Amino acid sequence: MARRPAWTVEQIRALGAATNLASAAAVLGIGRTLAYELVATGQFPVPVIRAGTRVIVPVAPLLKLLHADDPSAVEAGGATDIGAGGRLDRGGEPRVDATAPDPADSPRPRRRAGPEHNGGHP
Repeated sequence: MARRPAWTVEQIRALGAATNLASAAAVLGIGRTLAYELVATGQFPVPVIRAGTRVIVPVAPLLKLLHADDPSAVEAGGATDIGAGGRLDRGGEPRVDATAPDPADSPRPRRRAGPEHNGGHP
């Protein structure tokens, strides 16, 4: 799976006062389909404005959700990025346990351990 580029605070602010749902989803690192499902169930993490069939997302609540509206998040030198390398996720420890087994529907072949799976050969 290809990594999506991280949004900087400056890029988010450049969206203006409001943006569309697809852009807001990209900022949050979720897919457009999931974003529409969350809006439909009233679970999107920031308030949205419905204008006919359009879904408009105010940018200020996105910044607040990401803790990017905090003036202390501005680094020296005038940059408006937060976290290491200008990333919004602030880096840190991975949130997925790399030792966890792949899900049953994983496209990767599962490795079998032990001679019992090699036809009895060591």
